[in-house]
Parts: sequence; C-alpha cells; structure tokens
Amino acid sequence: MNKEAESPAREQRGRVLAALSLEDIAADAAVTVVREVPAYHGHDTGQVRTELLAVLEPVMAFLREERDATAAEQAQFAAFGALRAEQGVGLEPLLEAFRLTTRRAFDALYEQIRRADAPQVGLDLARDFWAGCDRLSAAVVQGHRERELEKAQAAQEHRTLLLRQLLTGDLPTEYLATAATALGLDLRTEYHVCHARPGKGRTIAAVERALRPHTAALLAEPGTDRVIGLTTRPLPARMTLPVGLGSARPLAQLRESLAEAERSDELAVAFDLHRCVRTGELPLHLAVLALPSVGEQLVERCFGHTTGERRTTLVRTVDAYLATDANADQAAAALFVHPNTLRYRIRGLTAATGLDPAHTEDALTLWWAVRHLQATGSGSRS
Repeated sequence: MNKEAESPAREQRGRVLAALSLEDIAADAAVTVVREVPAYHGHDTGQVRTELLAVLEPVMAFLREERDATAAEQAQFAAFGALRAEQGVGLEPLLEAFRLTTRRAFDALYEQIRRADAPQVGLDLARDFWAGCDRLSAAVVQGHRERELEKAQAAQEHRTLLLRQLLTGDLPTEYLATAATALGLDLRTEYHVCHARPGKGRTIAAVERALRPHTAALLAEPGTDRVIGLTTRPLPARMTLPVGLGSARPLAQLRESLAEAERSDELAVAFDLHRCVRTGELPLHLAVLALPSVGEQLVERCFGHTTGERRTTLVRTVDAYLATDANADQAAAALFVHPNTLRYRIRGLTAATGLDPAHTEDALTLWWAVRHLQATGSGSRS
C-alpha cells in the first residue's frame, strides 16, 4: 500500500473498529456461553460478560494499533487460562466459550465492514482479527495446560505421600478413610504388599510397568531404587522379575506386610527367581542367607577340590541334577550335554568328596552349597 492510500485505509479501519460496541458483543456472548456451554451453566451472566470483555478489549486494541500482543499481554492471557483451570473449568469448555465469543465479535465486525464498503480494509481486518485470536487462544491453552499439569503433579505427590505413610505406618488412624478415598482403596479390604527392585538391566519404569496391571496402588521410589504395590490377590506365578509378596493385611497394618514383602524380595533377588515369592514360602533359602558361614563350609566340603571353570561346570551340573530329582537324562538335556557326560561328572564328584546326590542328606548338603554360591554371586545357575 502506497503512502497516499495508507492514511485513508487506516482512517477507514479506525472508523470500522470505533463503530463496534464491545459492551453489546460481550453481553450477547455471555448469554450464549452460559446457555450453551454446560460448564458455565449457573454462572452469573454479568460476571461472564465482564470476563469476556476483558478478553475482547485487548483484541480490539491490537487491531486499532495494528500490532501483535506483547509478551506481557500474552502472559496475562496465559494467566487467564491458568485461573480457569484452577476454578475447575476444563480446556474444552473454555475453548468453546472462546470460540462463541470470537464468533460474536467477528459477526459484529463483519457487519461494520459491510457497511463501510471497504473490501481491502475488511480483508486486512479479518486476517488480523483471526491471527490475533489464534495467538491469544494459544496463550490461554498454554496457561491452562501448565496449571492442569501442576495440579496433577500436586495430586500425585499427595497420593504418593499418603501411600508411603500407609506403608510405613506413619499415617494417623483418623486419616485412613481420606487416604483410602484418595488412593482408590477399600477400608474393608485386606491388601498384600508387593516389593520389587530393578537390578540386572531393569529400570524403575520397567518394574513399574510389570507390576501396575496387578496392583491397586503403586509407589515407585527411585531414591531407594524400589517399587512397592498393593494387591488384593497373589501375583501371577510367573513374572518377568523377582518380586516379594507379604501377607494380606488391613490398611492400618500394611507396615507388617511391607516388611514381609521386603524379605521375600530379598530371597527372590538373591536366588534370581523370576516369580513372586510369598512370605514363608522358602524357609531353606532364607536359612542359606541367614547362615553364610555354614554355606562357606559346605561349599568347601562339596567343591573345594575344584577351581575356576571346572568348579563352575560342576556346580551347574549338580544344580541341574538336583532340579530334576536326580534324573540324568533330563538334567543332561537342560545342560545340552550327553547323559553319559553328566553321569561321569557326578561319579567324579562322589569319588572326590564321598557325597552321593542319590542320598537325601548328601543331596541337601550339595543343594545348600549351590544355593550359597548363587546367593553370593560365586556360582552359576543351570
């Protein structure tokens, strides 16, 4: 546009905008919003009109001054979106109210453009109007989403705190009902605590994903490198990782179940059991962990005559042999060796130590030695 044409066009633009009655537009839009947007049903129309006017006035100022919103003005619209989120107005109804309002404003603007009979000015105004509305609605959306995220994070932190206090027994009895409601639990139901740690290439997130489908509430603690959950029933027999499970207890007694779950998880991890271990399920394994000096003596008794790779091979052979109840064919298949090779190794063990896996006491001695090596990381599982 040349300078000669610029001034008349700007004057025409000013006359079109000056003819608009923002008060009427806001009043009309307020009635429509309260009537058509369910989230605004029951709201005071006068208050809604005031709020809509606060949105329309900056838009018209941008059009009059032919400029974009400043960073400060965009921040004000973001704050408007955040306030609506704080008040519980969802993003969808907020945008619907914004759409209805801008639609009313544009209809009024279009009527003034038509009366002015200035096509080019009208095109410029329409373009600037919608561009300004887009930028401001984006700011509103950003503010709303950020506040919703903050609220969600705060709510999650609150639930995490309640669950942690339930598990540690630090939650006062008078808050049990509040905690149960917040966590979606039932005061009348007893819950098992399950406990798992990442380990061996697994992340906290991977453990959380494995447990979540089976739990009513879940607490991931990266700081202590563990995941704790509550479930109303035992976990599946096979899991993708070691898990400990405590006894079913009322919400007020979860601390005891947690202690059991931790001990069971310790067993599951020590013996690399990729399944759920229930409290009291493996008393002999627990004894192996509790009596390391006994384990060391038995390792010397059973495998002291071998070292290095020979010991590793023999430990794996004995483990497989005991796991199949002394079935040489099945144990050999598990180790991918010929049955005669396995029998030769067992005969060699008996000749060197006097221990015969076919005898119950000798089998228990060998089993204990293998489990001790496994728990201490000094042996290999079949």
